[in-house]
Amino acid sequence: MTSFVFRQPAWLWLLLLVPILMVLRFWALRRARRAVPYPPAALLEALGGRNPWFPWVSTSLLGLAVCGMVLALARPAARTSRTTVTTEGVAIMLVLDISGSMVAEDFKPHNRIDVARTVLADFIRRRPDDRIGLITFAAMPFLRCPLTSDHKVLLNIVADLKAVNRPEIDGTAIGDALVAAGKRLLAAPEKSRVVILLTDGENNRGQFEPLQAAQLLASHRIRIDVVGIGSNGVVPYPVLDAEGNRSYQYVHIGFNESALQALAKATDGVYYNATDTQGLERVFDAIDKLERSRVNASAYVRYQDYFLWPLGLALLCLVAEAFWRLGPGRALP
Repeated sequence: MTSFVFRQPAWLWLLLLVPILMVLRFWALRRARRAVPYPPAALLEALGGRNPWFPWVSTSLLGLAVCGMVLALARPAARTSRTTVTTEGVAIMLVLDISGSMVAEDFKPHNRIDVARTVLADFIRRRPDDRIGLITFAAMPFLRCPLTSDHKVLLNIVADLKAVNRPEIDGTAIGDALVAAGKRLLAAPEKSRVVILLTDGENNRGQFEPLQAAQLLASHRIRIDVVGIGSNGVVPYPVLDAEGNRSYQYVHIGFNESALQALAKATDGVYYNATDTQGLERVFDAIDKLERSRVNASAYVRYQDYFLWPLGLALLCLVAEAFWRLGPGRALP
């Protein structure tokens, strides 16, 4: 649905001053019209080039210019809005680990972040009736997308996700990320709320311990399903030299699977490893058993501004008034 609106309507009150300014200008021009109130004065004005339409045309053009500037300040725009949509679903916050260890390539020919993006995209496509949001984290959590029914936008965001490559923001703050997701879900109107955590490592940053955060979410009846993305032992890790050439080092990256299982268990959630093809199905089945809620959603999509049109009209009127003064509306010297 599209409607025409003014985004700053308070400026429209200035339009009430335009008639007053025009009357004052007419009065000032009429008072200064003749230096001497002598009958032949009109004839003298005509001989000198005074156009009898000068005050009407000039004042009208200036009045239109002021109106155009006021309308431009009020920011006219076309507002495109969605109709109200009623869905029955679950509120889900996806929480994705994007720490530097996610580029480890123990899922050849893909690295861990590639696997995570694939898992998330599959999950989003198969939950069309749920509102889903996204938080990524390394040393700290970051909201990428609030809870939304617009899954096309969310899929575009997921497709562009990359692991961090700056040491100062690297790390794995699982507890802080869970708390951030919980805060978002607390405001959700749905009765059933779920966090889907995808991570490959052990918690080593942040203020909250993961189990402490899980217990906090459980107290608010928020469930955590955990997807472990990683493997035990040494894994190939890509390293770039000064010239940009890629080589691999085999390093040990911590993958505490038991701790991740404990997180899911603390909230009656489900844990599975990304290499388990049946794991995602178990998460779907568990969510399908949750109580669904009817949610009405209505949101404005975008504004298309048209302030350039009245602004252009104002400038055109000012130019026309200037040419009028120099041409047909010229005054006595």
